[in-house]
Amino acid sequence: MEKKRAQEAELRAKVAADPALAAASAGAWDRIAAAERELARRQREYLYRGLSGAGRLVEIANQIVRYATEVEKPNEKRFAEFRESALESLRFRLFSPAPIYPDFEEAILSAVLQESLDRLGPDDAFVKAALGGRRPGEVAHEIVGGTRLAEVAVRRQLVAGGRAAVEASSDPLVAWARRLDAPYRELRAWYEDNVESVESLEGRKIAQARFAVHGKSTYPDATGTLRLSYGKVAGYELGTTRVPCKTTFYGLYDRADSFDGRAPFDLPPLEQAHRGDVDLATPLDFVTTNDIVGGNSGSPVVNRAGEVVGVVFDGNIQAFVWDYAYTDEQARTVAVHSRGILEGLRKIYGMDALAGELEGGATK
Repeated sequence: MEKKRAQEAELRAKVAADPALAAASAGAWDRIAAAERELARRQREYLYRGLSGAGRLVEIANQIVRYATEVEKPNEKRFAEFRESALESLRFRLFSPAPIYPDFEEAILSAVLQESLDRLGPDDAFVKAALGGRRPGEVAHEIVGGTRLAEVAVRRQLVAGGRAAVEASSDPLVAWARRLDAPYRELRAWYEDNVESVESLEGRKIAQARFAVHGKSTYPDATGTLRLSYGKVAGYELGTTRVPCKTTFYGLYDRADSFDGRAPFDLPPLEQAHRGDVDLATPLDFVTTNDIVGGNSGSPVVNRAGEVVGVVFDGNIQAFVWDYAYTDEQARTVAVHSRGILEGLRKIYGMDALAGELEGGATK
C-alpha cells in the first residue's frame, strides 16, 4: 500500500505541474474521497442488505421480481442487468434446469440472514422486513420449504405473466422477495447516485490524466472489457520449497495415496478406476505470471503460436496482491492444461467425441 501511495503522490504532482491536466482533472480526487466517506457511512447496510450469496433460489426469486418491473421501463432506464443486450443470457441462467438442493439452500439462506441480523441488529428496517421478528432458521425453512421456484416451468410462468403474475403469486419466496424489493432499490439508487457515478466520472478523468503522464508504459486498470495479459510459465520459491511450474497426473494420484485416500484428497471412483489407463506424465495444471483478477476464470491461455493451451481457473494466495499492484515474484495465475483436459476426457470420462471436437474434428 505504501507503494501505491507513492505512485499516487507522484501522479498527482505531475498532474498539478501541467496546467491543462490540472484543469481537466480538477477536484477529481477530492470528489472520489468524499464519495468513499459517503460509502463508509452506509457500508454495513450495503454489505448486509444485499443477500449476496444467499443461494440460487433467492437469486431466482429476486431476478423474477425485478425482471417484472424492469422490463416495463424504457431500455435506458433499466438496471444494467435487465437491458435488452443482457436479457438473453439472463433468461438462459434463470431458466437453467441445473439441479437445486433445498437442504443446502435453506442452510445458506439461514446463515446469511443470521449474519445480517448480527451485523445490522434487530431494529434495522431490512432485518425487520426479512425476518418479521422470527429466527433466521425459521424463516429460511418456511420459504425454501414452501417455494416452487426449483421448477423451471413455474419460473417461466411467472416471467411470462409479467408484473401481474408476480404480484399475485402466493409462493412464499416470491412474496418474501417482493417485500424486500423496495429497500433493495432504495439502497441501490443511493449507491449508484452517490458512489458509483462519482467513481465512474471522476475516475475517468484520473485515468485520462494517468495516460497523459505515463502513456503506453503502463496498462489501465481492469474494467470488465476484453484485454490481453502477457506472461510466462514459471514456478516460484515458497519458503524453503521450490514450487514447480506444473503438476501431472502422477501428482494427482500421489497426493491421494499420500493421504491414504482421506478427504479432501480422496478421488472420485471414476478417476480411481481409470488410473491404469491414464498417461501419468500428462500435465494437469500449470502456473503463469499473467496478471489476472477475480472474474478472469474461464479465460483461455494462448501460447505464442496462437494455440489454446489451457483455461484459467484460479490464482495462488500470493496473487491476492494483484488487486492492488502487480508483482511476479510469487504471485501466479493457475490454469488447467489442455493436454490434461483431453487426457481426462478420453481416458477417464469416455468423451472421445467431445475431445475430438475440441481438437478441431468433426462433430456428430
